[in-house]
Amino acid sequence: MFLEEFHSYHREELFEKGCPLTLCRLSHSFQDPNWSYHYHLHSNETELVYIAGGTGTLSINASTYRLKKGSLLVVERGSIHSLTSDQSEPLDCWTCAITGFKLKALPEEGFFLPPDVCPATEAGEWLELIDNLFRELDYIRQFQSGLCYTICDQMAAALACVFYERYYTSPRPEPQKNAYFLRDILNYLNENYTKTITLGKLSERFHISADHISHVFRSVYGVSPIHYLIARRMNEAAWLLIHTDLDVVVISQQVGYENVYHFSKLFGKYKGCAPLAFREKYKNKWHQMER
Repeated sequence: MFLEEFHSYHREELFEKGCPLTLCRLSHSFQDPNWSYHYHLHSNETELVYIAGGTGTLSINASTYRLKKGSLLVVERGSIHSLTSDQSEPLDCWTCAITGFKLKALPEEGFFLPPDVCPATEAGEWLELIDNLFRELDYIRQFQSGLCYTICDQMAAALACVFYERYYTSPRPEPQKNAYFLRDILNYLNENYTKTITLGKLSERFHISADHISHVFRSVYGVSPIHYLIARRMNEAAWLLIHTDLDVVVISQQVGYENVYHFSKLFGKYKGCAPLAFREKYKNKWHQMER
């Protein structure tokens, strides 16, 4: 027989009372050598990311990290980031997006790390527990009942505690890099990607020459603003193909293309196959939970 009592004086409260953590998205991306998500940001979500296998690259706030099995990432809200899988060893990537929380250790709601802590680390001895928590979350969300969401919130809070333990007991310091005006431009592209956007329009809106925008954007993010815009649209289209039954014509229009032929040609270039072939290949492999 085994019995252990838990006393209140052993406890450390991680979250401020009155700021309950909410799980807003759970995703599992795997078995796709063409998988990538180009530079974007989330204004109200913090992502806890775990690499269960494969290799790839994370770029966040102008810093780059190589990823492998056991890598952990914290992507704070407002952080400009991209994630790309290696073709030879496709990433097996779990993401838990949370919101509504406030850590007692930090002054502002919705942030997980101090500004001088590196967002990438390794799971170490916590790997098996983190792996199990993500897989249990994926199992529970399939019940689709009101109570399962409450359970998932609690499990996401447990996952956040494990991440906190890993990051705060062995912090890796790293100063954040300032992207200057690029964050505003990237935010604008993400919020308006369905509209017609040109370098000229960006220049007029931000009162910066088109050449300077293009040069600085490419030097920091490795891609031009217009190519980023196209990639943003293709990633959104890929999500809609996998997680909805919308017609390709409708998806084309929703991501900013009236000409479905032009859209399909671009999609094949960026994703490696035609839209319907992509849907058939990946619809049953990717899982997503939203509310």
